[in-house]
Amino acid sequence: MTSTSDTTRIVVIGGSYGGVACVNQLMHSLPKSSKVAIILIESRDARHHCIATYRALVQEEFVKNLWIPYTHLFPEDSPHKVVRGTVQHVFNDHVLLSSDEIPSLSDITLSQGSVDSKTDPRRVDFDYLVIATGSMVPSPAKMKVKSSAEGLSVLKRTREDIKQSERIVIVGGGACGVEMAGEIKYAFPSKTVTLIHASSDLVDYPGFPKSFKNQTRHYLEKQGVDVILNETAEIPGLSREYSVQRAERTITLKKSGRTIESDLQILSIGMEVDTTILSTLRPPSQDDPDKATTTRFDFKTLLDPKSKAVLVKSTLQLKNDAFPNIFAIGDVSKADPVPTCMSAISSGQTCARNIVKLIHKAERSRVRRGSEAEDNSQRDSEDEIDGYLCRSWTKLEDYVPIRPLMVLAMNPLGGVCHLPVLGSWFGGVAAWLVKSGDLMSGRFWREMNMPRP
Repeated sequence: MTSTSDTTRIVVIGGSYGGVACVNQLMHSLPKSSKVAIILIESRDARHHCIATYRALVQEEFVKNLWIPYTHLFPEDSPHKVVRGTVQHVFNDHVLLSSDEIPSLSDITLSQGSVDSKTDPRRVDFDYLVIATGSMVPSPAKMKVKSSAEGLSVLKRTREDIKQSERIVIVGGGACGVEMAGEIKYAFPSKTVTLIHASSDLVDYPGFPKSFKNQTRHYLEKQGVDVILNETAEIPGLSREYSVQRAERTITLKKSGRTIESDLQILSIGMEVDTTILSTLRPPSQDDPDKATTTRFDFKTLLDPKSKAVLVKSTLQLKNDAFPNIFAIGDVSKADPVPTCMSAISSGQTCARNIVKLIHKAERSRVRRGSEAEDNSQRDSEDEIDGYLCRSWTKLEDYVPIRPLMVLAMNPLGGVCHLPVLGSWFGGVAAWLVKSGDLMSGRFWREMNMPRP
């Protein structure tokens, strides 16, 4: 917005499932003649295929599937770029990168001119912004690492801890805890694996039937996992920051007083989002001294009070009319009642189509500007994108959350599925067909235009 270039700049923060889906949909939907540059800002050198982590945790040869380089995400001759950096602050027309990770100006040079730094090399301007920063889950599910090499090192240490332990306790029976318990027990059947969960059901997410939750418990128990429900345990030193502890302990359950001997404890509880980058966001009017009001904008009005996730409209724009050019997708938003990688992908695709509509509308407005004789509504309904006719470019697409869908891959041979229409499937074949075989690694390597190793 502040650049003199006539190139429309789309900045996407976060290169995981939602962010990459948005980028790919943008490249697919934008006409080749469009003067658009996409800038994907990502703090790591490679994409973490996190849903494959637990398989890589117990099968060393599977690790090669876990980190996917961004090298070929964009065509070499395109104006689009991947910028490695961490966004520290978001404003209404630009973002600022962390001072520790300033990219070279050549890394953010566009075909129509360089990004306007406004004398600050950390600054990246945008016309449209997509926040796709995802969520945080205790390691090893999602690791707080700055590079793929560091991530591989963390995973190797955890794998060695598992190998050297005999009595493993996992706290938290959501999807992550369930899959981890299943993978460990399958790979090391002689080890004792105990899963402690505070609720009366495993994977106790809204919208999923009791039968799915029961089948999940039965599958684990059939594998030999000791599932303990309606219980909690305080384990000294175990926290989100230190989620894997190798120590000889006697764990006492709070309600029953039952004791469990353990030499390895893993915390797998609680998804969190970090939306503090929005603390600097203000409506454009408050940046203009002539229009500024005495009331300062509170960015917390953009967040869900409990989860701190970003509130969005049905169009995935921020739930505030002052920011029609800023979107939030995936786990970091409240778009879906149960965030999953598939819902992040779906919201990313919807977001991209809406941005394309806004760009198209802006281009048509520029063409029509000054021509009062032309009917503003003429032939809007005949515009085409993605091979179909759009009724109106003035109405954005409403995001429809995907129906409750979950595939729990608890070992290479299967698990438990709940799929729309088909319902819950118990056993190996269904989960293997959908996910368990390679944990969708092939799909996501292809999505990044990379040959699977």
